[in-house]
Amino acid sequence: MHQVQIRRRWAEEGTAVLVSFVVHLVLLLVLALWAYTKGAQSRTLRLTADLQPSTTQLLELSANQEAELPETTDTVMSTPEVEFRIDLPLASPISESPSAPPTVDLATFASTAAAVVEPRPQTQPKGRGALFFGAYAEGDRFVYVLDSSHSMEGERWRYACQQLLYSLGGLRDDQEFFVVCFDEVTTLLFNSTPQTAHYYNPTSENLDRVRQWLRSRRLGHETKPAEAMQYALLCQPDAVFMLSDGELQDNTIAMLRQLNPMMAQPKQIPIHTIHLFSKAGRQTLQLIARENGGSFTPIDN
Repeated sequence: MHQVQIRRRWAEEGTAVLVSFVVHLVLLLVLALWAYTKGAQSRTLRLTADLQPSTTQLLELSANQEAELPETTDTVMSTPEVEFRIDLPLASPISESPSAPPTVDLATFASTAAAVVEPRPQTQPKGRGALFFGAYAEGDRFVYVLDSSHSMEGERWRYACQQLLYSLGGLRDDQEFFVVCFDEVTTLLFNSTPQTAHYYNPTSENLDRVRQWLRSRRLGHETKPAEAMQYALLCQPDAVFMLSDGELQDNTIAMLRQLNPMMAQPKQIPIHTIHLFSKAGRQTLQLIARENGGSFTPIDN
């Protein structure tokens, strides 16, 4: 009888131990599962926090890459970042008169000297357009922007003036033109002020006046066309011809990217560049022509 009681006690104690073991095992499994789940959540949160800056950086990089100009095969000079402030009024660039360029605040200066040779009639371009040093532009209104710095002195200036008169002589009677010279200052055709300047038809009288004005020009010291090009664009011509023989010394490229971008409204004004008798500045004029929908014409000795 006593042995039976002992066996019952051992059975009850064994059952209690087994139940306690099972309960503790279940608790350990629950704790392990909870710890694993919390650890996974913590890792997930840390991973998300680490990834967010990288994603932002990637988006910024993509935006910067999309804003870059398309690559070209031409080798061009790098231009420094320049802050460009526009002081000229951009609204209503042409005055009420259909032949009047805009009124803007530009300094104009009278000048003297430099001879030109007599022009010969230029071959009429096909359709309605203009030719200058072999560069063709379509349209009815044209602005010619000429380098009048000291490097143009002598043969270069005479040749440039000769070709300008050839080009004007090839225009139709109802087409119009205007001329701007640049060095360290900007000079408008006939030394006119912005308030009195306007387009001209290629009459014999006007061509004689242009010839005399070119002979009176006194060449300046620097090559700074930004102001002249700004005025040319505000005249809203069908095309601009730009001639130079050296490296530009101002922020012309930055200015053109703001005033005459590829997606300009109502349209980008073509700028045809002519580089005369020099290697300096050739890549810059190539870049201007390419970015402004024009042609580049190098003239070698």
